[in-house]
Amino acid sequence: MFKKILLPTDGSETAQRAALVAIDLAGRYGATLEIVSVIDPVPFMYFPDGGAEAMAYYMDAAEAAAKVGLDGAASRAKAAGVPYSSHVLREHGPAQAITEHAGSSGCELIVMGSHGRRGLDAVLLGSVAQKVLTLAKMPVLVVK
Repeated sequence: MFKKILLPTDGSETAQRAALVAIDLAGRYGATLEIVSVIDPVPFMYFPDGGAEAMAYYMDAAEAAAKVGLDGAASRAKAAGVPYSSHVLREHGPAQAITEHAGSSGCELIVMGSHGRRGLDAVLLGSVAQKVLTLAKMPVLVVK
């Protein structure tokens, strides 16, 4: 049914749970797993004087966090014998980057975690999972 499954990860606990589900599905269907982490190269903050140094620090921290998330999911996929590839996407807007990558790489399913933000947190921080559900042209399985 599914031959290629996209797993976006930020390394969080919910992303790790989603990884287990995606790996299980990939194993059952003989699918390939496409693991991605999105880094927004233009953070939503203003850097006054010395901005280049702050931006370099931000990018180093973001790259390190992406590597942790990708490596964790990749090691689980490898241990389960599921073929995978992993990529860091450097794009503004994680939801759009995820859905565009899913479409351009031929993924037939997106499996992702949701932090379950509610109330003011959801309004202020938004929900990447909710935006992916809105933008995606393929099925999305959200793991809580």
